[in-house]
Amino acid sequence: MKSKVMTFSHKTTLATILLTSLPIAQAEVGNPFEFSANVALTSDYVFRGISQTDEGFAIQGGFDVAHETGFSMGTWASNVKYLEDNTVNPEDRADIEIDLYVGYDGKWGDGGSYGIKAGRYSYPGAGSHLNYDFNEFNIHLGYATPEGIELGFAYDYAPEVFGDVGAGHHYVLTLGQKMPSGLGFNVHVGQLNFSDNDKAGDDYIYYGASLSFPIANFDAALSYSDTDLDNAKSLNADDRIFFTLSKSF
Repeated sequence: MKSKVMTFSHKTTLATILLTSLPIAQAEVGNPFEFSANVALTSDYVFRGISQTDEGFAIQGGFDVAHETGFSMGTWASNVKYLEDNTVNPEDRADIEIDLYVGYDGKWGDGGSYGIKAGRYSYPGAGSHLNYDFNEFNIHLGYATPEGIELGFAYDYAPEVFGDVGAGHHYVLTLGQKMPSGLGFNVHVGQLNFSDNDKAGDDYIYYGASLSFPIANFDAALSYSDTDLDNAKSLNADDRIFFTLSKSF
């Protein structure tokens, strides 16, 4: 199961790289490519219901480039801290996650959208014997109404999930509402199923909600997350509230 330390200096280096590189993420008039970037500070990096930072803060950011045909590629990074026991040497532990992806997005009808994506989750510096790196393939569908209501469904398939413990199937439904005032509300429910529960752990359902709102020139979100895992607390997968401050360029 992907139940995902970075030192202060490592965090500072990551933040500096992200912030100083942001000016390149600007599109030129008449250019078929659109460049964008994002940076965020969150009180807890929660991925599919499980804390990836042992309930600690994370600095995150990414860069994306999209072509007018619908093809895109990008990268995203965050510090991580997993519940690695004493069998993992300190020098082999993961302290950063870097994701790479390529995809294609399109539209259908009035308000409909669809897309496919192939991604790679990697953990530079982590011991290769831990088999943390893995690939995942995604399809997603969406629909937005004129009133600002957004519906979404996504399915992800990983031939070998985090830790090389067999295949994983992920499904998630989302419902969101955007308001002219800048406020937004989102709820989601997802499920992860594993091909080998003896290695990967129990299949589980996770769910959550978030309230988004502007603060000065930043986007803020107050989020809630929980899962139905019996051992949720020991996995940092129990109910939690966390705050995220982000900026897109």
